[in-house]
Amino acid sequence: MDVLKLWRRVRGLRERLRFKYGPQAATLLADISTYQARRALAASGPLAILVDNSVLGNAITHETAWVSTGTKKWGPHDVATGYSARIPVHPADSASVEYEHVKYLTGITHLARRGHLHLKTSAELQDETWRHPMGRFSGYGYFDYSLFNGIKLESVDGIKIPTLGPSYLNLPTPAEQQQARLASSGDALYKALLEKLGQKNSQDAWHIRTAETHGLFCFLTMDFKLRKTFEQLKGTEPFRSLTTRVMTPVELGQHLGIMPLPPHIFSYNDASFFVRSDLSMPGGKRRPLRLYKKSRP
Repeated sequence: MDVLKLWRRVRGLRERLRFKYGPQAATLLADISTYQARRALAASGPLAILVDNSVLGNAITHETAWVSTGTKKWGPHDVATGYSARIPVHPADSASVEYEHVKYLTGITHLARRGHLHLKTSAELQDETWRHPMGRFSGYGYFDYSLFNGIKLESVDGIKIPTLGPSYLNLPTPAEQQQARLASSGDALYKALLEKLGQKNSQDAWHIRTAETHGLFCFLTMDFKLRKTFEQLKGTEPFRSLTTRVMTPVELGQHLGIMPLPPHIFSYNDASFFVRSDLSMPGGKRRPLRLYKKSRP
């Protein structure tokens, strides 16, 4: 047997072992990273958390990409060859701010699967997602992977469905309908929050109000501008009297005692197709929808 054939067999065996044992190893590592948090939450009881859509978008840690294998001859023609595979969004050594927070999301979502955290959404948060391509929060490609896979976010206050119809009816857009709905609210806490946060942050003011009204531990967000504003205002009313918090994944993870864990360990979870965990998306960022619409990435 020549060296090339031997290497291919070894590589194939290695991949089979990763597919078979990778998910089990990932679960074990996640258990280790959340051990302290699980002990504390088992004693105190689970926490309920309102999850911002900015978190859902950043929780897509793997995307579907085209891996080129070069140009091959097909008769007289040169044909570009390759295959689709699951690829991590961020390189393993990424120094981006988003990646630091994603490394804590691995533990946060694991705690939710273990029943120690109850991750929630709301009617207005759901309304926001319907104005975007669904793949923005759940993945565009067939091989994409989200840390929230298998986790159902139940709404704390039901559902709001925008009124839709043909263009000749001149109906307001879903965004305009939401703004009108919030503007008509007589909720005192919402009005007080809106006065401090400003009209541009009306939706965030409502989400904070929702978390407070429903007794949730925190509003989990990766809107870093909102988090900075909240920190600046926390000494003033009504922020000073809030029992709910506005936290980032890093802050919540450190509060719970979670050890950060790179999302690469989940590369083989729910995978029955090619995986290239050694690669990453260009610039360590998710691709826009328009690139997914092409026949090949």
